[in-house]
Amino acid sequence: MELIDIYDELGQKCGTEEKYEAHRKALIHKGVCVWIMNSNDEILLQTRNSQVKFPNMMDISFSGHIRTGETVVEAAIREGKEELGIDLELDKLRYLFTCREYLEADGYFENEIHDVFLYRTDISAEEYSFCDNEVKEVSYVPLEQFRTMIESKYAMLMPFKTHYKFLLAALDGR
Repeated sequence: MELIDIYDELGQKCGTEEKYEAHRKALIHKGVCVWIMNSNDEILLQTRNSQVKFPNMMDISFSGHIRTGETVVEAAIREGKEELGIDLELDKLRYLFTCREYLEADGYFENEIHDVFLYRTDISAEEYSFCDNEVKEVSYVPLEQFRTMIESKYAMLMPFKTHYKFLLAALDGR
């Protein structure tokens, strides 16, 4: 059982809940999202495995929930290891922004406050390993192609609206 902190509309912690219950009840909670970008300005996208929520969709390089008692950086380190088999070098991790994302699919609610980071590395796609069975594969996509995918509402891309808008603005301002 994975406990996560629950927040009110003002962003104040107001309790804890089991992760799946928080999604079922549409409770506000926090997550960490890390976008990996290489020196060719290509974004790493993961493709979710077929047995997880939102199967076979392309998603953030890696992300996850911030567990009760865990810092956002600790969550990023853990998720990088769990999802992609990497050990983050903290000097390459840069905070970008925090945003609120809400979506609903078949009684599952994503009601999260995302702390979003950029991680610059030239790890090849073949060097990633998928330890937790959430990720099927990864691929690097040129930033302009990724922008087109977002703007055209590419059907296989996770349907984050606010997050992508903030991400492109942050990357344009770098």
